[in-house]
Amino acid sequence: MVKIKSQRLQSRLMEMARFGGLSSGGVKRLTLTEEDKGARNLLRKWMNDLGLEVHVDEIGNMFGILSGKNKDRFIGTGSHLDSVPTGGKYDGPLGVLAALEVAETIVEHKIQLNHSLVVANYTNEEGVRFFPDMMGSLAHVNPNKISEYLSAKDEKGITVKEAAADIGYNGKMKCGAIRYNAFVELHIEQGPILEQKGIDIGVVKGVQAILWIKLTIEGKSGHAGTTPIAARKDTFYAFSRLSNYARQLCSEIPGQLITIGSIELSPNAINVIPEKVIATLDIRNPSDEHLADAIQKVHEFIAKDDSFQNLKVSEEVLVDVPAVRFDQRVTSSISRSCQSLGYSEMDMFSGAGHDAQILATRYPAAMVFIPSKDGISHAVDEYSSPELIEKGANVLLQAILHLDQD
Repeated sequence: MVKIKSQRLQSRLMEMARFGGLSSGGVKRLTLTEEDKGARNLLRKWMNDLGLEVHVDEIGNMFGILSGKNKDRFIGTGSHLDSVPTGGKYDGPLGVLAALEVAETIVEHKIQLNHSLVVANYTNEEGVRFFPDMMGSLAHVNPNKISEYLSAKDEKGITVKEAAADIGYNGKMKCGAIRYNAFVELHIEQGPILEQKGIDIGVVKGVQAILWIKLTIEGKSGHAGTTPIAARKDTFYAFSRLSNYARQLCSEIPGQLITIGSIELSPNAINVIPEKVIATLDIRNPSDEHLADAIQKVHEFIAKDDSFQNLKVSEEVLVDVPAVRFDQRVTSSISRSCQSLGYSEMDMFSGAGHDAQILATRYPAAMVFIPSKDGISHAVDEYSSPELIEKGANVLLQAILHLDQD
């Protein structure tokens, strides 16, 4: 059975981590920055050395194409090279470089594919510098929105279009020009389940729905020592009750997660009743119906709880991504690959968003997970062992070979 070269893949992962490398051992490589440019240039060099046909689209997505017998039928694989500000070496680059390793293995063994193989690096998956996240894959499936994405600005007022041009990755290929017959993404799990269960591979059946809400609660400030409790319009008290209720919902609704990730108080003084709270709610569930139930209950709580009387509440939806079920043919190819390689596997859902999730709205797609040490990701100590990386890349290779025969 054909297998990848583990040491080559591991070496490339470490070399890629030099771009934006932190003294802590992690990586800060925000999208379309000089650090990202260095990483992209290295990937382009490796693609060119392998003889891949390299294209860059309007938003900076990179595609290395290994032509098959049918040049207009594509199997895609890849991920992203950008990171969060204190990220690790594996979230994203593993999928891109494993895809490159799969392509190189196919070339070395002189395997003639029926489909053309696409090694992809998608722009702004993390969404740290520009909003929304997963922007590159969104542009791929929604090319009619390219102007909206290109005009998004970072905190300095620089647009995506300007940033891509600054580093030379404002390509000419139209977004969505490549239409996949199948897409497979390899990724670290970013959670503890596979490691805790001692399982080699997660066969990802889908990605849970994600809703981000910015909630603004307005009341009236007052003196902490002279304003009676009954006369207060205390925004933080109301929000704290909502926070407790949100945690209660996580126990009542199957699969429900609600996270309050940021909060701003105004005037934020020790002896003043807060007149305004601005907070974010990250609400997730594998079921769209359960997610809708959670949202309804949150709204009902705000409408009925006494703490919200005489307060003004407004909300802004920042992200609204429905649950995605991955293609059964693609997930079956992953499972068959695990069985043929003798690796243990389990079906699972992804709690985080990924490019494959977006691509799955238009193309047959699925994901392969490998265990994350202690479930850590988006952190400098993110780690997956070379042995598990090798297994994941071998599953990716075999899954692509299976899909190529379909």
